[in-house]
Amino acid sequence: MPIYDPNHVEYQITTGHIHIATESGGQVPAYWAHPNIGSKLPAIALIHDWWGITPLVRRMANHFAQTGYYVIVPDMFDGKVAANPQEAMELVERLADQGFVRVDTALSVLEKHHHTNSKVAAVGLGMGGSLAFESAIVRPDLEAAVAYSGFPQRYLGRFKEANTPILAFYGSEEPHIPRSVIERLREEFKQSVKAQHDIVLCEGLGHDLFAEDLSDALRDAGRMALRRTFAFLETYVGGPTKPTH
Repeated sequence: MPIYDPNHVEYQITTGHIHIATESGGQVPAYWAHPNIGSKLPAIALIHDWWGITPLVRRMANHFAQTGYYVIVPDMFDGKVAANPQEAMELVERLADQGFVRVDTALSVLEKHHHTNSKVAAVGLGMGGSLAFESAIVRPDLEAAVAYSGFPQRYLGRFKEANTPILAFYGSEEPHIPRSVIERLREEFKQSVKAQHDIVLCEGLGHDLFAEDLSDALRDAGRMALRRTFAFLETYVGGPTKPTH
């Protein structure tokens, strides 16, 4: 599995399914993973792609938890997982503009949770990468955002507003986002005066940077993306704070 990097595995973890409360009184289902240590932990809201919470997304959440992060994956689709692009599009259309509401709820919960140190990152894949972009732009208090193959089109012109450092990854063979759009995003990142942003181009990869059927060479490219992610998170979110006695 390309996202697995044994060099960063440090902790035994607890996983499961929870519900988080919204300000309107509703509840958002979520997947949950965290280390079994008595420390204040940096936190990640991991935002899934248009397929839903797939086994790959759960493994990714577990891997972040094994490295020392408290992770919540808000479920945009209430347990539904798409089997094909048509079903995925139907789920996205049904979600409409409620996606960011769910992400925002998860981020707020993580900031205030008694097991976190209030330092939080939004990390998203595809559709989730787009919502990570939105989180970085809209929320003034987010420490970091990572977008894997996020769609930046609707946010172009707004990245200068982001107080949050953004790290964006794209495959060199990305089929859905024109290279001209990626280059425009790169230019906007360079013009930002509020935060340091960066784009990483992953040679040979397409839209799904962590696909199950990658060749060994492309798996290495996926691992590179993960290593860059860990370094970025360490810079802006940090690691666990050991308990004091």
